[in-house]
Amino acid sequence: MDALTTMPAAKAVNDDKPKVPPPPATLLDFPSCRPHAKQPRDSHPASNLVKLFSSIIRTGPSLEHLEALNVDLADNISLEDLLPDNHLPPLIWLEDPAKHENVDSSPTQTPPNETLSNGGPLPGHETFFTRVRELLHDNEDAFRSLEHRPARANHPATRVIHFRKFWENLALMSEYWDTSRDKYSKGANEDDVSTAQIDKQRSDTQSLNKSDEGGGSRAVEEETYTGRRKDTGRNMPGRYREDTIFGFVEPIAFCFRCRLEHARMQPKIKMQGMVLPLPHNCNVYRTPMDVRLARRGILEGPMVGVFCRDQVSFRRPEDSLGEGKQEIMDLLREAGLMLMLAQKRAREGKEEQKPGEDQWWATKPRWGGGPGGELGGAAEGDSVEETPTPEGPRKRSKKMNKAELWKTVRPPAPTWEGGITYKRVGCVAGSEYDDIYLLSSVNHHICIIHLRVHDRYIEDLQKSQTQGSHSNAAQQPWHKLEMKRSRWFDLLTANDRMQAMRGVWAVMSWLMRNMEDSVMTDPVVT
Repeated sequence: MDALTTMPAAKAVNDDKPKVPPPPATLLDFPSCRPHAKQPRDSHPASNLVKLFSSIIRTGPSLEHLEALNVDLADNISLEDLLPDNHLPPLIWLEDPAKHENVDSSPTQTPPNETLSNGGPLPGHETFFTRVRELLHDNEDAFRSLEHRPARANHPATRVIHFRKFWENLALMSEYWDTSRDKYSKGANEDDVSTAQIDKQRSDTQSLNKSDEGGGSRAVEEETYTGRRKDTGRNMPGRYREDTIFGFVEPIAFCFRCRLEHARMQPKIKMQGMVLPLPHNCNVYRTPMDVRLARRGILEGPMVGVFCRDQVSFRRPEDSLGEGKQEIMDLLREAGLMLMLAQKRAREGKEEQKPGEDQWWATKPRWGGGPGGELGGAAEGDSVEETPTPEGPRKRSKKMNKAELWKTVRPPAPTWEGGITYKRVGCVAGSEYDDIYLLSSVNHHICIIHLRVHDRYIEDLQKSQTQGSHSNAAQQPWHKLEMKRSRWFDLLTANDRMQAMRGVWAVMSWLMRNMEDSVMTDPVVT
């Protein structure tokens, strides 16, 4: 198991000890752009995507970019409407399975399969309960357990096993976002805090108060603060959020014999011959059934994407709700990531066409024949660089100067990731649609996004304007991107953590279901 990079555990924090007030809390803000698709088109998703998106840095994002992709987004969708009902854990799974020995181990009354698509056992009630009860702990009790502090009076001792990384990083996040224990008081109690301590804390936070964008800093000479926060949310390092989300998703993925893996190369989306890089964190992949392939680190998928960002504001004061450039760009990134996942999944059973393969411009040296020679009189004795020779690792590297490196003709780097077997995991064979899922995080919240996309849309998106499009499937609603977003689940709230786990569990259960007895039906509510 490859461990993802995590931050050290939070130090013990005495919430009741007065200290200098931190900067004002960061107000919660969420993207609210909700575009609707237009009428069907007869050709590409748009005929000018290259011109439109190549100038987005200069002109800025606008609703025109979303209209070009024909994005249709529904927001605040319940888990019951977003995910297949027969894979969403029932509420009875929140109770100890020992009290319900006769209850089925599957969310449905008649479980369709007992194994996963990669041969692993289907996790049931007991597996779900042992993990979800760790998320239902009170925040303070879990933090005390991690900090090796005694439990509070009349509170049972808390034990965290599966979600330990999650709680460690959530404790770090709470030092920037948790306002539930914020309390300000006039003056300081000399019995609790000394003048030297106040002076030291004042000097430590003085620079933070000056740089804060909130409504001014409090007078440290008159007020003291008790609570968990030491700073404001906008100043939190982005790694804390990423590691918290990874620690939340990883234990659930392990239950289904899947792995959370960082991108092995820069994520890019192909759009009508243009390649655009995308900000991305990691994906969930399925481990293969073949043990030998699994030991070699081969993965299958991708299945689910994970996207975290540091933005805390998505519009200017003069922007209307849903029309801010930052929230439009945020939705474009989410749609782009999900289309990138769809493009990768559509590679199943195909051979990679490497850029420049068998092309003269990538293999044949050339020179126009102008005066001064090919290098224009460049010195042959410039600083050298070492490049490996094809004879093998034991051979010494051949030294090449800059002139020789300039003359060397090489094809571009491959665009497919090594060690990944691209598969449409969870997609019924022969289906024209693919279901893409993305776990999106902002502030201290997470949501689930579902995208339903047609094969023709993916093919036309990658074609250049001169290649034309399909002539069949004219009656299919292929032209739009149907996106559905759940509500934002607060990871600092126990009930929201439970609901978020139910959603992620349902996504994994649906994608990892045994496909042997599956039929070509559409179980996803549309």
